[in-house]
Amino acid sequence: MEIGSISTWLLVVVLTAITLGSLIKGMTGFGLPLIAVPAIASFTSVEEAVVLMILPVLGSNLWLVSSHRRFAPLLVAHWPFILAGFIGGILGTFLLVAIDDRWLKLILALWLALYLLQLFLGDALSFVFRAKGAASALVGLAAGTIQGASGVSAHIVAPYFQGRQVDPAAYAFLIAAAFLTCGSAQLLTAFGNQLFDAERLTLGLLALIPTLIFTQIGIRCAGMVSAAVFRKIILVLFILMEIKLIADVV
Repeated sequence: MEIGSISTWLLVVVLTAITLGSLIKGMTGFGLPLIAVPAIASFTSVEEAVVLMILPVLGSNLWLVSSHRRFAPLLVAHWPFILAGFIGGILGTFLLVAIDDRWLKLILALWLALYLLQLFLGDALSFVFRAKGAASALVGLAAGTIQGASGVSAHIVAPYFQGRQVDPAAYAFLIAAAFLTCGSAQLLTAFGNQLFDAERLTLGLLALIPTLIFTQIGIRCAGMVSAAVFRKIILVLFILMEIKLIADVV
């Protein structure tokens, strides 16, 4: 794929997806790959879309972690999840070209459905999303593996940390730190397996510009949104994720 050969429509779709995704990313801590990967994959392969988004996603997460670094002590309680996520990121990238998308999306749909069910049942299923120790490591491993293989792990990471009942800024930091860890493993493995060529690397670097600009705008907008509105935004995003996953599987 050469930059000069990309159609104007494709450039508009990619720019729009990255802009919207980065804005939501800055406000909530997630949303960029969830929006951008499917949009780009509509015009290229899933592998192409995932690899192209590695650098922009890393950039946005690094920006978020740096902006909310005052919450770094919170990571101590989640080190099994974070470490397992890094290992999963390596494993998932190896599986990127070997696993069927529908199976991954089915797993994600089931996980998110479980979380949405918990919202309606109160605390009956909260133990699933408040796992600690070895149990949280299993969740982290799943998140990292799916991140590496599909480029999207918000369906696991976001509900997991949402179950911790932290304020919006701390929530954004925690999930950005998890994404950054998984994405770092994904980047190293992608380079090791030569998934990056000159064209993919160039496009990925160019995509960093709108990503960082609109992630910062989203971070500033987040302070203008109340906790109640923030929770509603997340709930709507979860429901949209579930609908999209089910539609893709069917």
